Amino acid sequence: MSGVAPGSARSLAALGQRPPRLTIRVVVYTAILIGIGAATLLVFIRHFERGRAESTARLQASVVTQGVVDRLAPSDLLGPLTPARKAELRQLLETRVLDDETPAAAVATADGRVVYATPGADSSLGSLSPVLRESILSGVVTSALVDARTDGETTRVLRTYSPFRLTNGSTGVVAIDKDYAPIARSARQAAIAVAAILELVLILLWLCLIPMMRRATKSIHRQLDTIAQLALHDDLTGLANRARLGAHLDELCEPPSGPHAFSVFFIDLDRFKDVNDTLGHDRGNELLVEVANRLSRAVGEGELVARLGGDEFAVVSENATDADAALSLAERLSGAMGGMFEVAGIGLEPQASIGIALAPAHGSTRDELLRCADIAMYAAKRSGAPRVYARELDDHSPVRLGMAGELRRALDRRELVVYYQPQFDLAEGRIRGSEALVRWRHPTLGLVEPDQFLAAIEPAGLTRRLTRYVLEEALAQLRDWHDAGLDLGVAVNVSERDLADPGFPDEVLEILAQHGIEPSALELEVTEDILVRDSVRAGGRLDRIVATGVRIAIDDFGIGYSSLGQLKSVPAQTLKIDRSFVAGMATDRRDAAIVRSIVALAHDLGLEVVAEGVETDEHVAWLRAAGCDVGQGYHLGLPLPSEAVTVAARRPPELAAAVAPLERATA
Repeated sequence: MSGVAPGSARSLAALGQRPPRLTIRVVVYTAILIGIGAATLLVFIRHFERGRAESTARLQASVVTQGVVDRLAPSDLLGPLTPARKAELRQLLETRVLDDETPAAAVATADGRVVYATPGADSSLGSLSPVLRESILSGVVTSALVDARTDGETTRVLRTYSPFRLTNGSTGVVAIDKDYAPIARSARQAAIAVAAILELVLILLWLCLIPMMRRATKSIHRQLDTIAQLALHDDLTGLANRARLGAHLDELCEPPSGPHAFSVFFIDLDRFKDVNDTLGHDRGNELLVEVANRLSRAVGEGELVARLGGDEFAVVSENATDADAALSLAERLSGAMGGMFEVAGIGLEPQASIGIALAPAHGSTRDELLRCADIAMYAAKRSGAPRVYARELDDHSPVRLGMAGELRRALDRRELVVYYQPQFDLAEGRIRGSEALVRWRHPTLGLVEPDQFLAAIEPAGLTRRLTRYVLEEALAQLRDWHDAGLDLGVAVNVSERDLADPGFPDEVLEILAQHGIEPSALELEVTEDILVRDSVRAGGRLDRIVATGVRIAIDDFGIGYSSLGQLKSVPAQTLKIDRSFVAGMATDRRDAAIVRSIVALAHDLGLEVVAEGVETDEHVAWLRAAGCDVGQGYHLGLPLPSEAVTVAARRPPELAAAVAPLERATA
């Protein structure tokens, strides 16, 4: 689609980076959890088995102790046992206690003196120890793991102490050693069996989950791809969107190697709203897609095309680094967008206004550059050609703000003056009226042309005041002309903001009555695009105005997207052919055909035709041959002060017999 700088590409790719595969994560995490669970289970089972062995040993010790107590006399704990008592205890312990897992037992007093011990018993068996003391004091069977030497070898045993009390109140303890190896082995075998069963169940569950996780992972990745696409691209045109453009500009504004030059283009389609309102949003979308395709084909490596929203596009070029190169690229982009494009059976030729900002001259951040390009774009709309940003173009600059304040004072001081451009009846060769055009007689700058101050009127909120000012001046002058016996009319331009005001028709009537002017002598000029954009509200206001007798003229006809069929519903009496068709009709047969067609259609609809931009004798001849009613242009007369128009209007008709331009008066 378009080239991107390598560093910027890495930045943009990071925005759409995919996370690690979910299935791998699940496999790793579940394997770790299963391992932890199995280890925990093994420890638990081993403790459980050991506890169970200790409980069994304590129970056995309690039973054995009862048998020992039955065979001991109180005197047995005071001195050495008799051979008969030793024989009884040996028989008891060998019968009830000693076996392969219980190698030794002993009887001891409360102070740890061994009264009797089985052969091979460890010397510490029955000796005083913290566990023995605890058992004597608490009267509870206790046990502990200890290392015992049996037959010269050290073994791990579970030693159990079972306390007893004889009839005379003397106390002692029976100590029994059980080999711990069988206990540990039993616990380990039980743990392994249980853990193996649990692990098998978990692994089976895990294997069942893997296919589901793989499907879920693929679905999530598809969704992530979609989200990444939507996050970085416009869903209608497939171009980069505002987020991707911003990331690209950030990368260019702060590259690792330091700032370098590039250019930013802000592109706005002219009269796109007319297409939407006339043909519908679906057809408007078709036009946007076609424009996007044409822009994409026009750029090369190191250039990015983005759609900012609506009918706004942007291009960032690392190749166009100065004003000349940027203007050359702008012409290439304009040429790429040109050419007829058919929408709903209607041929449209997309046109755009292009504003240009240069980095780092006009800004060092993306916001600054986009703002400057936007300002330049609005200047391009006014001039009709691509514009590079300049400080004086900024409507919100201190200079422009100061101009807005001066304009308020100029209206209060009546420094604005109205000039009048004559309109000639092409058949009779006489001036039949004029168009009122405002100028500013600045106290220090002299006469200021409208293109130097009109752009500040609307942002300053002075549109309605200016229209009323011009109406009052023009109708006052018309009163003077009528009083002087000159049968002239006057045309005044009105804006969309004027027609949006419900009080505007009453305002027009008020000023007409104030100067005693017949409504038919006033003509209000409304551009074609205003009628298309707000046909309902504008049409309603115009109906009220026409009902009073004021005439309505459709200005700049032919350059908008409106349908010719709309003419039947517009309450107009005059059609003004745009100067672009008049300028080319002598050399371009298509322009000539358009002019003839408009004149014929207008006459069939009962409309009068005024041709703007009459610059040569040949224009006059062509227009007269086409049947055009009125001509207006520099060849016939410049915008003049009222006194010069008065002089020219008193001259005899000249155009009826031959083409003779009005002598141009100076301001």
